[in-house]
Amino acid sequence: MKTSFFTGSGDEGVVKIGRVRKSKDNEFFKVLGSLDRLNSWLGFCRIEAINSFPKNTKIDLAQIIKDIQEILFIAQAEVAAIGFGGNETNLKVTEDKIKTLENLIEVVDKITPPLKKFIIPGNNELSARLDIARVFARDLERDTVGFSKSQNISKELLRFFNRLSSALFALARYANFKLGVVEEHPTYT
Repeated sequence: MKTSFFTGSGDEGVVKIGRVRKSKDNEFFKVLGSLDRLNSWLGFCRIEAINSFPKNTKIDLAQIIKDIQEILFIAQAEVAAIGFGGNETNLKVTEDKIKTLENLIEVVDKITPPLKKFIIPGNNELSARLDIARVFARDLERDTVGFSKSQNISKELLRFFNRLSSALFALARYANFKLGVVEEHPTYT
């Protein structure tokens, strides 16, 4: 059996799942698109983490990134269930996922130098990629807040997306620190 990479059913700008039809410009698809973009970009980050860091470091960046990607698939399932009729799903971003990010941020904060100024992104390949992921996470959070104005989005999902951008910032700083890169600050000149 061959898998078709297109069906043509969405050619008119409408997606149909079961009996539900939605325009492709619906807020729901913005959230799903933001999730997909972030998850794909994190795959790009993970490749660089694998190439830049050995597995025996205290923080396994590649594994952490993969774990975040797995949670984003849970978030996609949760959003899809809401967007296509509010059907309940067992796949939900829960408090323990938020705590995992908070713990990660605390660990990285203890390892890296205190932050007293803004940081110019781009001091090394991995931190630059993680900074872009952070921006995508903020876009995802904004899209989800917009979607939540018409749909019942769990507070855990919104909290997770908020923590996620902070965790990605922390991981970018950790990459700089572990690679011995001195963070640069804006001069405002």
